[in-house]
Amino acid sequence: MEELIELEERFQPHLLNNDYTFIGPANMDLFEGFARNVNILAPVVAPARTIHHALSHRQSVRRVLLNLPPGTDLRIYVVIRKNDTILVHATIEDYCERFGIDFDI
Repeated sequence: MEELIELEERFQPHLLNNDYTFIGPANMDLFEGFARNVNILAPVVAPARTIHHALSHRQSVRRVLLNLPPGTDLRIYVVIRKNDTILVHATIEDYCERFGIDFDI
């Protein structure tokens, strides 16, 4: 996980607009529970909090990551903020290709 955290930090200057990253389970079967738990832990920052408020809160994400089953495969999600209700995400590689970003993974 430390390697993913370091890679995520290095990638931050390359994000566009209101896009953000978070580390989460690669297995989509675990993702819904993961997102729900992050949403429970994340602080309320607006009357109508969105999934983006929760998943962009790194401390809450990392606390939930520690509760995943040992050996869970993790990945970095790059979220493209198009609106507040839909979660559009990509890998770092896809994001860089889509937006012409030169980033050495």
